Amino acid sequence: MNDSKKNIVATGAKGCLLASALLLSPIASADTLFGIYAGASLWQADVEGTIGQSDNGFDFTGDFNDGESDNLSVYVAVEHFIPILPNLLVRTTPVEWTGSADSATGILGGLITFEEEVDAELNVDMLDATLYYELLDNWASVDIGLTLRRLDGFVQATRPSTQDSARLNLSTTVPMVYGHVRFDLPFTGLAAGVRGNGIGYQESNLLDLEAYVHLEVDLLPALDFGIEGGLRYLSLDIEDLGEFNSDTTIEGAFVGLTAHF
Repeated sequence: MNDSKKNIVATGAKGCLLASALLLSPIASADTLFGIYAGASLWQADVEGTIGQSDNGFDFTGDFNDGESDNLSVYVAVEHFIPILPNLLVRTTPVEWTGSADSATGILGGLITFEEEVDAELNVDMLDATLYYELLDNWASVDIGLTLRRLDGFVQATRPSTQDSARLNLSTTVPMVYGHVRFDLPFTGLAAGVRGNGIGYQESNLLDLEAYVHLEVDLLPALDFGIEGGLRYLSLDIEDLGEFNSDTTIEGAFVGLTAHF
């Protein structure tokens, strides 16, 4: 083989190796081509404020003692390599709270006055569907998008002695702005971030924020696990949504596990 043919063969081989490297490089990083994120967290929250009809709702701060609220939130997110198409995040967060009071007065499905012990229950299921874009994705990441949040639930007060009860239902879907900012600390596996949803319209405002610290552990080449903890703050300031009115905050610490593959 003469020198010119050898040069052609060598150049072709180098070209094939380069092309192979370019084709394989996106696969080496799961996020570049296709990535799935999943997580579950336990949120221990306190409820404060009023829920009811008109301006005379039940006061969860003043009338009721500290209730119990342990809520499991689960999410799945799918990210891909197509720039013009948004990524998808689906998340569910049920909020369940129970408490009791020696007496309470409020408008709940009609004017109800309790002059003896009262049991109260708050139950709200939140289902989020979020479309978002990654504006930045390296040691600092920034996501922004739009969330449709479905709210279904009720607040109920019951007189234990007679089992008389009053109930007010909540059922609505609201659009919310979504944002997520995260900063990675190089070579440590540690990260910190803030994420949340918010919307304000007419006299109502909804705000759901989380501040967290994340520790990632690389156990397998294609599977990363993480431990996450922080604080979550949910404000339900709702005016005249049907008969439902709320000036309530739900906040507390959470801890959870995450997976990325």
